[in-house]
Amino acid sequence: MKKQLFRFTRIALAAGTFGASSIALAAGNEIVIGQSVALTGSLAEVGKDYSAAMKAYFDYVNAKGGINGKQLKLVVKDDASTPAKTFQNAQALINENVDLLAGFTGTPNVSLLVRTKTLQKNNIALVGPLTGADSLRKHYGEEEQKADQGNYQLGADTMTEGYIPQLFHVRAGYADEAQKIVKQAVSLGMSKIGVLYSDDAFGKTGLAAITAALKAQKLQLTAKGIYTVKTGDVSDAVKNIANAQPQAVILLANTTPAAAFIKQYRQLDPGAQLFTLSTVTAPNLVKAIGVQGMAHGVGISQVMPMPTNSLTPLSKEHQKVMAEYGKGTPISYLTMEGHVVAKVIAEAVRRGGNNRASMFTGLEALKGYDAGGYFINFGPNERRASKYVDVTVIGANGELMR
Repeated sequence: MKKQLFRFTRIALAAGTFGASSIALAAGNEIVIGQSVALTGSLAEVGKDYSAAMKAYFDYVNAKGGINGKQLKLVVKDDASTPAKTFQNAQALINENVDLLAGFTGTPNVSLLVRTKTLQKNNIALVGPLTGADSLRKHYGEEEQKADQGNYQLGADTMTEGYIPQLFHVRAGYADEAQKIVKQAVSLGMSKIGVLYSDDAFGKTGLAAITAALKAQKLQLTAKGIYTVKTGDVSDAVKNIANAQPQAVILLANTTPAAAFIKQYRQLDPGAQLFTLSTVTAPNLVKAIGVQGMAHGVGISQVMPMPTNSLTPLSKEHQKVMAEYGKGTPISYLTMEGHVVAKVIAEAVRRGGNNRASMFTGLEALKGYDAGGYFINFGPNERRASKYVDVTVIGANGELMR
């Protein structure tokens, strides 16, 4: 670990040599927000849509004169979903004097920033990370400690648990999603539940969340199958889980491995109920599976209100903003989340977040803030804004239904 951290430190020094002069100290009439996401690689569609929605909202606000006379500027760097690159980008953005970080994606990526104390040492806020890892969202007062590895080792993805005051989580956690899915499965008469999980920090935290949710229902895992993120090969996991004949299987996976699992598992057990967390997007899942109707019935937990619902103020606003400033990016739960994160930042600026230091004050003032039917509850010692979770189901034609 020491060698690995030394390598990341060298990367940071290299980043600092070329990045410091590219953005002037955020002052005057701009608030600069730094983002590191995957614009290339297997998760490029996630990163592009998430970032596009954030930018669309900032453009919408800027077109109306900005906030308190300040324009909101989003600076985006590509990390190809690689933790080391995320670390490098974060260091570069910090050296470029951005006012805050926002919309970083991936549990291993954000975990690395925590382990290396990148956020803590620079005391810079990271708002709306696209991760529900509960090890990154502990209660105030919980001391930082090495995370339990469970029954397998995560190697470079060893995590640190504790209260991280620089992390402002806009979405619900994986434990919230797990509880919702497990309760729904149990309400449908299912007691035999299996889990597919990955050999990284996301898989580790998700597995712990599912296990805890089952324990609350006085149940235990019926089966579990692990796959390697590097290869994405789920074939052994499919066989291990299918042999136990669970009534439901929860997939802790991104879209590509989830699609591969569904295609293979349906051949062995077409009747099992399959669920995924919000890490999977329905349109991309249907596209990745490529077989008509095979995604039908898959349940997906969602941590944002339905973006196509024209009855809520937030959804109507999101549709309007994307139509005017996000042309070419289809509306989805992912773009809705980007919209909400950007709106939270704008409101924090309105409430006094004019620079890196005062941004904490602006964010902490958002207790009970109504973003249009989605409520934000930050506070001086609270960094988890919401526990909102809904479960949707993919219909016969690939559309999402509640």
